[in-house]
Amino acid sequence: MRRLECTGRQKGVEQMDGKELGAKHSVHSTSLSTDPERAKRVEGSALSTKKAAERGIALVSAYLGAMILLASGAVFITRSVTESRAALRARDSEQALHLADAAVARTGKELAANFNWNNGGVPLVATLGPGQYEVQSVVNGPGADERTATVVGYIPNRAAPELQRKVEAVVRQRIPPNFYDYALYSAGEIDLNGNAYDVNGDIIAGDQDPITNTDNVSGTITTDPTISPLAKLSFSQLYDWAAAQGHVYDAARLANVKTTDPFPSSFWCGGAQVIIPPAPPGCEDPSNPGVAMPNVVYVTTDLALNGNIGTIGGFYVVVGDVLSNPNGDPNDTTINGNGQIDGVIYTTGEFRVNGGAGGLNVEGGVWAGTQARLNGNATVTYNSTYMDAIQAMNINASVQLVLWREL
Repeated sequence: MRRLECTGRQKGVEQMDGKELGAKHSVHSTSLSTDPERAKRVEGSALSTKKAAERGIALVSAYLGAMILLASGAVFITRSVTESRAALRARDSEQALHLADAAVARTGKELAANFNWNNGGVPLVATLGPGQYEVQSVVNGPGADERTATVVGYIPNRAAPELQRKVEAVVRQRIPPNFYDYALYSAGEIDLNGNAYDVNGDIIAGDQDPITNTDNVSGTITTDPTISPLAKLSFSQLYDWAAAQGHVYDAARLANVKTTDPFPSSFWCGGAQVIIPPAPPGCEDPSNPGVAMPNVVYVTTDLALNGNIGTIGGFYVVVGDVLSNPNGDPNDTTINGNGQIDGVIYTTGEFRVNGGAGGLNVEGGVWAGTQARLNGNATVTYNSTYMDAIQAMNINASVQLVLWREL
């Protein structure tokens, strides 16, 4: 019974509380509806709270964006600095290699003056541009008439190098044995095309691949890689001889060789092997009075002859501007058409003959630096008299680079 009463009282209390809450809510709603100003204040307060929240979010977003930009900027700057340092290091490395090449050039110059030069057995150090180079050693070998130099380029200097490049170079001063004994002598390959060509004499190539299509070669056929590169004759010596005879041909003069300024027509200076006084300038062999020298024709560019070339003679040296640009491209000799060459051709590049229907004959011999190619009706015949006369000129061998490698 008491429990029932208690429960009844509790229920009554809950009902009373509900009524009171309802009454309070009713009063609050009634007060807002009956007080517009208060309603506006409440609504304004809610809007202010919402805007404040939005401003907070925007501020956080701005901070996050700024942090991302700062991080991106730091990465970009770091990358730029790294790339800049790499570029500077690459530049310095290249300059160090150029300095090493300058040391090789210095070695070649010293050896050209004295092939036994080694700076007294002590390193040679020189300053050049942004750094220094050192010729560490020059020793004999590995082959006959060869010297091996070890050189280094330093940035900024030898005492405290930040970068250095080391190079080994082998230089040679030699005219090979039997150099004057071949109808065709190529330090590269020999390419014989068709069956209308003829070679009367021995041939030799520096290329390792066998020479093919040799049915029309009447002499021996040899391949020997040791003859590469082509022996470098003393071009200053040859130039002086040609200049004394009036036979230096540049591009402008070559344009007139078939009209007003022809090549010599004989191998011999003055027209005969025996000098008929008075001797023309530069014709008499200084070591053999009364004997004529060959006409030395020095060509300072590519030599290209086309059509009917007639008969020309002499020792043709086609080497380009090697005196002013010793590292320039090798120069080629190309002859297209018909005619007769009484003499010998020395070219630092390719020798190409495209014989016409009337035939093109070379009576003497050919030296080529990179390739000798015969096409069509072309004949090369060895002439020992001409070759002996050139050998008797005692042309000096120049120092030439035959091997370069970085250590």
